[in-house]
Amino acid sequence: MEICHLVEEGKHADQLLDRNPISRERGITIKLSPVRMKYTFGGTEYLLNLVDTPGHVDFSYEVERTLACVEGVILLVDATQGIQAQTIAHAYKALEQNLTIIPVINKIDRPEAQIAKVSAELATFLGVSPEKVLQISAKTGLGCTDLLNKVVELIPPPFVELVENTQALIFDSYYDSHQGVIAFVRVTNGSLRKGQALRLIGTNATFTAQEVGYFRPDLTKVESLDSGEIGYLVTTLKSIKEVRVGDTVTTAQNPCAPLPGYRRTKPMVSAFVFPTDNADYEDLVVAMEKLSLNDSSLEYSAIYSQALGPGLRVGFLGLLHAEIVRERLEQEHNLDLVITPAQVEFRQENGKFLEPIARMNIITPAKYLNRIMEVSYSYRSTLLSTNNLSLSEQLIMSFEIPLAELMGNNFFDTLKSITSGFASLDWEFLEFREVDAARLEILINLKEIPEFSQIIVRDKAMQIAQKYVTKLQTLIPRQQFEIKIQGRYKNKIIASSRVAPFRKDVTAKLYGGDRTRKDKLLNKQKKGKSALKQIGSISIPKETFIKLFRS
Repeated sequence: MEICHLVEEGKHADQLLDRNPISRERGITIKLSPVRMKYTFGGTEYLLNLVDTPGHVDFSYEVERTLACVEGVILLVDATQGIQAQTIAHAYKALEQNLTIIPVINKIDRPEAQIAKVSAELATFLGVSPEKVLQISAKTGLGCTDLLNKVVELIPPPFVELVENTQALIFDSYYDSHQGVIAFVRVTNGSLRKGQALRLIGTNATFTAQEVGYFRPDLTKVESLDSGEIGYLVTTLKSIKEVRVGDTVTTAQNPCAPLPGYRRTKPMVSAFVFPTDNADYEDLVVAMEKLSLNDSSLEYSAIYSQALGPGLRVGFLGLLHAEIVRERLEQEHNLDLVITPAQVEFRQENGKFLEPIARMNIITPAKYLNRIMEVSYSYRSTLLSTNNLSLSEQLIMSFEIPLAELMGNNFFDTLKSITSGFASLDWEFLEFREVDAARLEILINLKEIPEFSQIIVRDKAMQIAQKYVTKLQTLIPRQQFEIKIQGRYKNKIIASSRVAPFRKDVTAKLYGGDRTRKDKLLNKQKKGKSALKQIGSISIPKETFIKLFRS
């Protein structure tokens, strides 16, 4: 952007396109960001539309949406880390779209950069000569002009059909409290103009375009967006459900056929989200509606918990996705939340349980092979293949693994630990398979607590039941009667503990006398506690749930 004179050197914020505070804090991209630039090459001025995308597997749907709007990609690899699992996954997506790929390694200014090695790896992976791999430093600008030249030389211009019908694909959007829904669009045919009467084919919503423009990277008004251009459209629509990512914008009077749109992303894990203050429930719903506008993978529905009050059941693509959504709700919408542990969705058919299975690819230095094999087997995975990545010491290991193991048992943290942070992984859903599983019920004084219950495979039931029972024993405050905590699986108690009751010394005021008087008082106390236990449901403070779910 400095080379294209869009911003001045030293006079702009770092991480310019990563404007979300969480992106800046974590140093990762979690939202796609478009920008339009002008670049002169060979005496001709070119218009370039750049879309910066996330790399993490949980946000791969952002990459898929972007690939439908562009003619080529810059495949960027860190020269200090080499090819990552996500690099391969995203490259395959670009190849499926028949897009031009320009391979680039970044951070060549770093002393630990392995330029020759990473260039050879990337060249071998893409089937090109190492000379085709460009070398840059985004920090110093070294090689960036050559990269822009290659973009102009290699990436074709947008294909434009000279037709009257207007077609534009919505690839992202967000809600503005003053202007309504603002849609990010790629104009495929025709043009979009301010004041134009438009229609969304998918939802059949109609509106008048209040404003159109492009990103520099701030919103910049223009009179029209023409075929091949990427920009934004102010719809003035107030209902966020009317504007769907993947929908087609056309004219109200002369509508066109819909564009292909996107493959619907399906959440793979779910969790319950509650406000710590029940009065904030409506604010939670509003906040989730706004987040779901530009995150089409979010699905949620209302629930009610006897212990935690009203809340939402929310579907996520993965654990990082769930973590980012929680942080956005808390930081951007000032909510204090309780979120239950994310759980993978099982299916139940004809009395049998089916669990989701994923294909997992791990890229790792060869010296960690045995450690990864050992750990992966403990997570119920099956090794499919092991291949060398080029001539380097990097391996690509492919596994089939139950998604419940990948998502719910700290697999990623364990992998990073045993490989000193050098391994990376990527995964994709394969299918549902029958598994020996049942509902693990957590009982407190024989009453099931739904917030703690979940579908568990038989091999893990004892371990998870014992974990919950032990934690609850330390968290539930003592009361006037004994509290039994049990884990029940397939109608059998497989874990059990108790919280001892308070015991008042009812005989403290007795001095001497007949023993029968003392026994009478003790029996009376025993009957009273028994009655209390039977007629009164146990009171579990909300703080118990909060401590358990945040531990």
